[in-house]
Amino acid sequence: MEKELTEDFWSHDKHLEAARKIHFKRLNGVTYLDHAGATLYSECQLTKLFQDLSTSVLGNPHSRSPSSTRSTEIVEEVRNRVLSHFNVSSDDYAVIFTGNCTAALKLLSESFIFRPDIDLDNECLLSKTVASTKSSQPAFVYLIDNHTSVVGIREVVKSRDVSFRHATEKDVDSFTSFPGGNRHEALGREDILPDTNNLFAFPAQSNFSGQRYPLSWIKKVQGHSGFASHEGNWCVLLDAASYLTTSTIDLKQYHPDFVTLSFYKIFGYPTGLGALLVRTSSAHFLKKNYFGGGTVEASLSTEDFHVKRNDLSHRFEDGTLPFLEILAVKHGFDSLLQVTGSLIRASAHAYDLARYVYSRLSSWHYANGRPLAVLYHNEKFTSCLTQGPIVNFNILNSDGNFIGFAIVEKLAQLYNIHFRTGCFCNMGACEQYLSLTAVQVKNNLKAGHVCGDDVDLVDGRPTGSIRISFGYCSTFGDVQRFLRFVSESFLEHNHIGELSANMANSGGEEENHMNTQVSLQLAPETWTVNDEVRSLVGIRIYLVKSCGGFALTEGEVGQRGLVNDRRWMIINSTGSCISQKREPKLCLIQPSIDKDQKWLTLSYPGFNDLRVDLQNGSHEGGSFQLCHGKVCGDRVVGSDCGEEAAEWLTAVLDKEDLRLVQQTADDERTTSHKSADDEMQPGKLSLANEGQYLLIGTESLRLLLSQMRMRFENGGHTDEDQCMSEEELIERFRPNLIVRTHKPFEEDNWTRLRIGAHTFVNEGLCTRCQMICISQKTGQRSKEPLISLFSLRGKKSTFGILLRRLDDSNAGLLSTGDFVSLVAEN
Repeated sequence: MEKELTEDFWSHDKHLEAARKIHFKRLNGVTYLDHAGATLYSECQLTKLFQDLSTSVLGNPHSRSPSSTRSTEIVEEVRNRVLSHFNVSSDDYAVIFTGNCTAALKLLSESFIFRPDIDLDNECLLSKTVASTKSSQPAFVYLIDNHTSVVGIREVVKSRDVSFRHATEKDVDSFTSFPGGNRHEALGREDILPDTNNLFAFPAQSNFSGQRYPLSWIKKVQGHSGFASHEGNWCVLLDAASYLTTSTIDLKQYHPDFVTLSFYKIFGYPTGLGALLVRTSSAHFLKKNYFGGGTVEASLSTEDFHVKRNDLSHRFEDGTLPFLEILAVKHGFDSLLQVTGSLIRASAHAYDLARYVYSRLSSWHYANGRPLAVLYHNEKFTSCLTQGPIVNFNILNSDGNFIGFAIVEKLAQLYNIHFRTGCFCNMGACEQYLSLTAVQVKNNLKAGHVCGDDVDLVDGRPTGSIRISFGYCSTFGDVQRFLRFVSESFLEHNHIGELSANMANSGGEEENHMNTQVSLQLAPETWTVNDEVRSLVGIRIYLVKSCGGFALTEGEVGQRGLVNDRRWMIINSTGSCISQKREPKLCLIQPSIDKDQKWLTLSYPGFNDLRVDLQNGSHEGGSFQLCHGKVCGDRVVGSDCGEEAAEWLTAVLDKEDLRLVQQTADDERTTSHKSADDEMQPGKLSLANEGQYLLIGTESLRLLLSQMRMRFENGGHTDEDQCMSEEELIERFRPNLIVRTHKPFEEDNWTRLRIGAHTFVNEGLCTRCQMICISQKTGQRSKEPLISLFSLRGKKSTFGILLRRLDDSNAGLLSTGDFVSLVAEN
């Protein structure tokens, strides 16, 4: 049983709730749970920064003018502020500013001296005492639970004849359990090889699970000349990026040779700045090769001559520092203290929030006794010394099967909850916790799964997980909203009552939620069967992508789909197509076209209509990028529809630099889905996301409506307007073809079908996202129908099938009333 939340916890939570109303007003209605990815900047930091920038004249530090001198002073002030954060001074460590934590790691990998007899020049060699002529291959050892940016060091070191290996936590404990000589004492021993330097890297906190590794490893490894069966000097690289989100490290107590970090992990802004901290007594393990502006005392262009600066920081900081971003760091530290009052209290508070969520998720079960979630933690939140404010998990259904993280993320977006999914650039931890083998990872890659995509399950097994993480401005309200989302979306029994009670303890307003039992799914035996002949009962086109559509009684078929369907799009200044997911008001734009196809008309409530001359308009050819889903890869050749259209769109949508673009006839965009016949060539594609035609079945619609109404009647949602009509539901799914079917979702298994005189091939199911939760009449967002669709279908929440027409060289018509028949394949 978890410990109760203390009075001090609730006191600090009230303090943070008040601070959020002042410094994080943008969080109103948002539950942000990705502080391990990037914590949030406060408004007070930006206010003070912009005040400084608007009242100060700051010049390039590589000069002696008053403005430059002031910039130099700021840089040095911030260096000292950084060191103070770690309880040390410039006598102990040097601060080298870098682009981010990854840049600091790359700099170290390129500068670390593994072989003094090779990496150092002759002058340096004369000052070193070498006790043996033996040589040994140096090593780079990294904990398997490390960020990709640490693992990437191996690509640099192996080109320098340095061995590398990964190690588990047990390996490190085993390596350090045997006595070894101190690296400084080893220089005088003949059986030790002082001409070899080795590097061990581990994170202070796993960015995957939040596990905090023993900082006592630092001294043990540094004092162990035979660590990991490699002799010589051992240096320690500590990746502190994840740990510093809510905590700091006392470098007076622990003495890693190198520490890497990113400042946006600490206070959100700036994002393009990190640091490499180098222990002054370990500076001789680094050698600088490249030299840039500001890093030399003198140099010649006509001779091979340069003298590097003596100061370590100045020697490694090539070119002009981002001195304005460094100024932001000063205000970042100030705002951190202003918001939290105490980083120690903020750290404890974030840990308690994560512990509370861990306790709830690990104890919640379905009615049949099966667990709700699998949690990926070695440490069970017994101490903040061994566990940080991260909870990592996957959701199971009541049958014990995994629910893909992409589905969970889509549902969370309906609640405006932000977290991260995948492997978080930590494949080592992903392999360990998800029991993924190297063969499986490689096979998943061959199957098309790459880092960052939404392929969440392969053969029923997860390819990644869900991570929520808390930061210095997180409150119990975030916890309450997250757990409510999980309970309402996945559990048959709501657990909101206990959350409301705890919220009441905090002095917050108790929300009125009942412990109700909600059946998640209509049983298949209750599904109705329609004995009527299959036929085409509806045809719809959408002239402008993501804008309103309209019904037809007959539609002309073309090489890309229905003629004029999604032939136009609205792009922003970067050339990317905008959609309802980012701009819901698009649904209120109603396009129409005259029968002679000479004029395209756009209507919007409260504005005069826009008429675009399709024959004599001013069109400027160009190439624009079409963006759909998570991947913005397709390039579409289009023609611009002119300034009048651009001005109208800018006024209607209240966004600058919008353009209306028409896809050209010679654009070569094609479908990417594979049909059952893999030998078929891909078909030409309009500006639709995936397929030439999108077909939905009437019985599938009716079943989903029944599911939604049942959830409404049982308290599954509270907005009465979500209990929508069949027509409203059709509008949200935006199909081209609506077919009267015999039973729900039979269309999923169709391979080929004939509608009227035309034959189509099924290219796959249409996976739905939160866009179907936008009312096409008002542009308002709701949770339905995606929640009911998920509870009905699970997995990828698919609805409808993507079709491609065969023999697309032949023109013709589709008409409502056309018979639909299934075609047997040869």
